[in-house]
Amino acid sequence: MKILVSDDHELIRDGVTALLERLEPGADIFQATTGDEAIATAAEHQDLDLAVIDLSLPGTSGLPMVSRLCELLADTPVLVLSASADRHLVLKTIECGASGFIYKALGNAALEEALRMVLAGGVFMPPVRESEDDALSTVTPRQRQILELLAQGKSNKEIANTLHISANTIKNHLAKLYEHFRVSNRTQAVMKAQEMISDL
Repeated sequence: MKILVSDDHELIRDGVTALLERLEPGADIFQATTGDEAIATAAEHQDLDLAVIDLSLPGTSGLPMVSRLCELLADTPVLVLSASADRHLVLKTIECGASGFIYKALGNAALEEALRMVLAGGVFMPPVRESEDDALSTVTPRQRQILELLAQGKSNKEIANTLHISANTIKNHLAKLYEHFRVSNRTQAVMKAQEMISDL
């Protein structure tokens, strides 16, 4: 397994690397300290299995960096780390193609959960604080279809094939559903979906 870890703080970079070495023994881990280094590494190693990227890096950073990385690593999960807890930024990052977003303040246990989830092909969204307003007030007809298929235990790929839309579109819809239901993973979303379907 080949993994890219990019953060301009050595302590965080080494901490993420150590956690990944425990989760994926023998993984070949590349480190980068700037957005441009991360992009160059991704361009050179487009067979990466995972990229863990700080959103705010020297050089190219933020959403343009995430978009570029997701273009280069079309089939690779990209997990974004950030000190920011801006929910709109979370959704924008997922729309750029990232598979997950995690606040650095959440700590190692949450990071491990996020890593396991994106490596398994899922999408990770950070938990919503109770004080935060729900960004979405209604579930769209398309999202209801996705919920029904989720409740049946379908995978992202199976849902995409059934609805004739791309897997990336499914990922974006799931991110918005996680936001709507105030959940942070697929299992919780499935539970909500099953509750919703049973109420119909």
